[in-house]
Amino acid sequence: MPEPTCDPVHSRLSAVAVPLATPQAGSRVVLRGWAIAMAAAVVKVFTLGAPAPTTDAEVPLAIGARRLPQLEPPVGGSGEAEERSMRVYHWPGPIEPLFDFYRRRLSGRRDIALDTASVPRGMTTAVSHHLYFHTFADSCADPATGPAAGGEAPATCKVWRRGKDKMRALNGRIGLAPVAWIERATFNWFSRDMHGDLVRWQVELRDTGLSANWQHYMPSSQIAIERVALKRSAQ
Repeated sequence: MPEPTCDPVHSRLSAVAVPLATPQAGSRVVLRGWAIAMAAAVVKVFTLGAPAPTTDAEVPLAIGARRLPQLEPPVGGSGEAEERSMRVYHWPGPIEPLFDFYRRRLSGRRDIALDTASVPRGMTTAVSHHLYFHTFADSCADPATGPAAGGEAPATCKVWRRGKDKMRALNGRIGLAPVAWIERATFNWFSRDMHGDLVRWQVELRDTGLSANWQHYMPSSQIAIERVALKRSAQ
């Protein structure tokens, strides 16, 4: 799905209330109240205009995030990386307020080019963010299959995930625009250490609340914070 041309996150998400789709009306009220409290806790620690982080400790972490070390790859280097490390967290809420938290804390701008050549020692580039939205084409859920080429249905598919079910499951969640629910968001920037070496940073957010069959949604997101120290040959 293409990104909406406007940027309604500024006004829609700052209102804090985050209604969520649930199967039962009673549960809806409880989760709605939970979402308001959770989003308010995140909003309270917003600070605008802060420089991009240059250390792991400076990368902001949303209140309520719980680390998932079992999902973290071992620290090491390969390819262009002298050293690569990643921290993974679960956050018990919808991705839209989480995206707004990082957009504000990192002062990110959408899809800007990052000039690494002009970054002096001890400084950083600006932060660029990119959004990926949920799409609603039917998908085959059989093992080792997916949408067929050209969007055609696989002739032998036995188990389907239906786009209409996904839309119904997400329908109670506030998106950035009508039917524009975030599936994934990335924040990228570079820093240069005092030795002159370049470090690439990324914060990746994923919506993990949709069930495998696309029929149910519960508020759940994942945060992955990656730091890659680049080899001199790759800078």
